[in-house]
Amino acid sequence: MFGALGGLGAGEGHSTFGQVVADAARSVMTREASAVAQCQRCGDSLRVPFACKSRGICPSCMGRRMAETAALLVEHRLPAVPWRQWVLSFPGPLAVRLGYDRALLGRVCQQFAARVMQTLRRLTKRTHGLARSAALHPGVLIVVQRFRNDLGLFVHLHALVTDGCFDASDPDEPRFRAITELSDEHLVHTLQRVHAGIAALEPDHDDGDHEVDAAMAACVQLALPLRAAAPSPAEAGSASPLLVTAFGMQLHAAVTVDGRDRSRLERLCRYLLRPPFALDAVQRTPDGQVRVHFKKPTRAGTTYAQMTPDTFLARLCALVPPPGAHTVRYYGVLAGHHALRSRITPRPDEPPPPKQLALFVPHGPLELPAITSLLESQLRSTAPHRLSWMTLLARVFRIDISVCARCRGPMRVTRAVTTPEQIAAELRGARPPPHPEPPGQLLLFSLG
Repeated sequence: MFGALGGLGAGEGHSTFGQVVADAARSVMTREASAVAQCQRCGDSLRVPFACKSRGICPSCMGRRMAETAALLVEHRLPAVPWRQWVLSFPGPLAVRLGYDRALLGRVCQQFAARVMQTLRRLTKRTHGLARSAALHPGVLIVVQRFRNDLGLFVHLHALVTDGCFDASDPDEPRFRAITELSDEHLVHTLQRVHAGIAALEPDHDDGDHEVDAAMAACVQLALPLRAAAPSPAEAGSASPLLVTAFGMQLHAAVTVDGRDRSRLERLCRYLLRPPFALDAVQRTPDGQVRVHFKKPTRAGTTYAQMTPDTFLARLCALVPPPGAHTVRYYGVLAGHHALRSRITPRPDEPPPPKQLALFVPHGPLELPAITSLLESQLRSTAPHRLSWMTLLARVFRIDISVCARCRGPMRVTRAVTTPEQIAAELRGARPPPHPEPPGQLLLFSLG
């Protein structure tokens, strides 16, 4: 619904906030396109919506990307080892500045990943009594989240980190060494090194990349927090273990998951990749306000945030990441160029042998069985970049759109609904709604 708001962050000529709102309103009727599947046995039909494929704030499309990315991570990226979630937040102006300064965001993510991996190497070396830590390689997956409960701009980093390191003393068979003694002192020491690394970036990061136009600046101003986003230092002492506040930052690392439990690991990945809000969490009040319900009450007992429609749209505009600002980043053994990545990533089930026969059988030393085995090995080593919509529905919602829910007969896609007239006829009946009269139109005849 709000896919057109993605153009604001891309700098595509939106000069005023009113123009952005008008474009968002006009895009509502063009974002409900779908494919219609019909049962071949009983004739029952089912509408499957399309994705708008924009950088805007669309809960449906962001939900699809959440489920798809989590599935690909569990099946092709994350090995079956213990994992721990590290959450780094910045309760101050830096949380807002990182929302539009992509160069500084990239360097902060790199500093955070480097310091966490440094802490893991030291703990692994001390836990297992190793002589050196040069052969120890942890893995870090960082997801940049940009929102608070009330949809305000608040950039914080969720990191999924191996709870230990891979020992590459034998490169052919790397061994995972887990840690067991992570404490609050280690988190404070990590925050100290992160703070020192960010402070060293201040003199040379001002390259003009963070400049935004007046419309985006107004949206960011409306997205500023109205209350403190983190507990005060007096409250930090009564917090749970592995939750520290120091150097103007907060670090939490109490959530762990066993990598052998793939379903629980996938749920944690979905939590990291979740969209800012769900469709049923936004409600329009009778007085014209917009109410955003929270998933759980805050410390003060607040269950929702209420704002004007203009403030709601402005906050959505501020949540759209700038072009080129990656929200999912890989470090350590999870990085694409690391030598151990191909040896530790999970291997999916082997695909069935191809049924297509070769048109030409080469002569010489390279015969057909060799070519077939070469193609199969390439298929196994290449991870898919996307999952089909049918696969995601069956994986997330346990819905199989290829089978009729009424008679269990086969479903087949019969037509696509793409134009506003077809959408109106599909949703409201056979007759589309009448077009509104042009503004300022005069009647040719007056009734006496």
